[in-house]
Amino acid sequence: MKRSPLKRKSSLNPVSAKKRAHKAAEKAQGAWEHMARVKALPCVACGSQPVEVHHLPDPRSDFRVVPLCPFHHRTEYGPQAYHYSRRNFNERHGSDEVLLAMTLAMLDIKKPGR
Repeated sequence: MKRSPLKRKSSLNPVSAKKRAHKAAEKAQGAWEHMARVKALPCVACGSQPVEVHHLPDPRSDFRVVPLCPFHHRTEYGPQAYHYSRRNFNERHGSDEVLLAMTLAMLDIKKPGR
């Protein structure tokens, strides 16, 4: 019996129609570029890389993001992580507004011509 190669029914990383529409929206283009620039920065807590882009709450926006390494971002890494204990993280590293200000300052340094 001759075997035929397996055919994929869909891509490995399917994108929902809602996300595809959001990415295509003109106003979202600036947000995606901003988040890409933030992702190139080091972690605001420890300075390591690679980082994940963390959205700050209240109000949640694609422009209110900070770079956090997985160790300082994810719950599974324990008490030093933002999602494990937001209050503990903010006591150690500063409030959300301080972290956002640090991120924006780092972006200003990275801007060409400055």
